[in-house]
Amino acid sequence: MDLPVLDHEGPWTEAAFLSLLPVSAPQGASRIELSDGSLVIGPGCGPARAVAVARARAAVAAALPDGLRVIGPVPLRLGPDCVLVPDLVVTRIRPDAADAEDAAEVIIDAGAALIVVEVVGREHGITDRAFKPQLYARSRIPYSVLIDHDHPFAAAHMIISGRYHEYARAAAGERLVLEEPFPLEIDLDALARQDGPVSAAG
Repeated sequence: MDLPVLDHEGPWTEAAFLSLLPVSAPQGASRIELSDGSLVIGPGCGPARAVAVARARAAVAAALPDGLRVIGPVPLRLGPDCVLVPDLVVTRIRPDAADAEDAAEVIIDAGAALIVVEVVGREHGITDRAFKPQLYARSRIPYSVLIDHDHPFAAAHMIISGRYHEYARAAAGERLVLEEPFPLEIDLDALARQDGPVSAAG
């Protein structure tokens, strides 16, 4: 079996990393990201997480004001040879995008991101829960949301003086309620539920 990861020597560049994509890998396949020249291989997106991500996307999309869109997973350039792939990114609609729903870049810059949303489960460890948010903060992305769909919990952070500070949280049986950067509510129990349709209401 030909594995380009095993054949590679030295630090990974952004160009070499992008050659490993597409991001739209088969369900369950590991997610590959790039952190300062090193590959980070994380858990794939199983059925339960896929449902949670879809419901989070629907909730965010329903709350978006004009001029914003939600996309993802999408490679997000945080710096030289540092590219993460958040589940969802809220970004501004490009003036040249004919159809915001279908517009898709190969990679977007951190400066274009307003919010990054990561959906995690029991298979995710400190890399997804703590290390990646530190990189988002280092890149001064204004807002970050972490959602755990297995043990329902969510926390929202905003950048203040170069660091993330929590400004909203919710647990099982609650809704994550945000007033900025725009009003948004995410029902954590609806995200975790596996039955029923995927919709803005969960």
